[in-house]
Amino acid sequence: MSHAVVETVRLAPGGDAVGREVEGAHAGRVTFVPLAAPGERVRVRLTRQKPRAAWADLVSVERASPARVSAPCPLFGSCGGCQWQHVARPAQLAAKGAIVARALAGPIDGVIAASADYGYRDRARLTVGRGGALGFLARRSHDVVDVAACPLLGPELQAALPAVRAAARAAQLPAGAAVHVQAGGDGVAANVRDGAGRLMAEVDVAEPGSPPLRAPAGAFAQVGRVANRALVRAVLDAVGPAPGRVIELYAGSGNFTRHLVALSDDVNAADGDAGAVARGRINAPAARWHVGPVARSSPAPDVVVLDPPRVGADAAALALAAAALRRIVYVSCDPQTLARDARQLGAAGFRLVGAVALDLMPQTAHVEVVATFER
Repeated sequence: MSHAVVETVRLAPGGDAVGREVEGAHAGRVTFVPLAAPGERVRVRLTRQKPRAAWADLVSVERASPARVSAPCPLFGSCGGCQWQHVARPAQLAAKGAIVARALAGPIDGVIAASADYGYRDRARLTVGRGGALGFLARRSHDVVDVAACPLLGPELQAALPAVRAAARAAQLPAGAAVHVQAGGDGVAANVRDGAGRLMAEVDVAEPGSPPLRAPAGAFAQVGRVANRALVRAVLDAVGPAPGRVIELYAGSGNFTRHLVALSDDVNAADGDAGAVARGRINAPAARWHVGPVARSSPAPDVVVLDPPRVGADAAALALAAAALRRIVYVSCDPQTLARDARQLGAAGFRLVGAVALDLMPQTAHVEVVATFER
């Protein structure tokens, strides 16, 4: 494989640094380099090439970035759980803000540092590997990196990890099995899906000082309770006081619903997961819950809140959101699919009036966005 020298410019949405080759036949070609930092001159080994873009592995750093720091985890670079431990947190925040601004083609209202640098994870998905290994998938591989300790795990998960590892070994789980662990206000739950695909043990994953939010390990929940507090606050600020009739789509187990019912006595919440809806009815009983999409209704909602998965909202959800009389609050974990859906909402008569990025998961390329659209 051939080598090249690259001047990196910025961090890209997938976590790689991106820059241009500076010498040779392909000088100027855009090249993506994992484990490089923005503003570096690096020597790389090209792994995949196209006429206008290439992908590479880092060989050496010829001129280090001022943003480069030493990664505290000895597994960083081999473990696929983190992408940016080698980048200082201020540069991470700037990169996430720039990623969102580029996707939405305009300035955003800021970036919220919603989690501590380390020790923020209340949930994790561990994978069983060969020979009894238990940990995270290796970078760009389906191999499992055995993880005896992880600096991203909160103190409760870190304390429970030896027992979880011992239980997984004792159960002789097959390679590839997933072990979900979730810390909450009443302890730590661990789950391996049973034959029916159910997840059983539940804990209260609510942020401090908020109504309970019971969910099993393995069901969707935000990465940590402190991060979730910042996300909930951003959503409620976007919804505003006295929102009128509210429809919430992709409501999950009721994370936002618990708070929306305190603002409105007319909240309809929907999710395609029947188990999540069953939990939502317990977590937010004042809402009217629906499995699957909420039908177009009369009167139309004043505000629609939606929190779709990474692939973005489906056509039915976007059509229902576009029926809102006043406002749409869109929570996204992928700025690119948010940008795509924003164009459709714009064609339906809505204008993007605000967007805030939240860094819920430091040391990774993940960024959450709360975007507000008004008719």
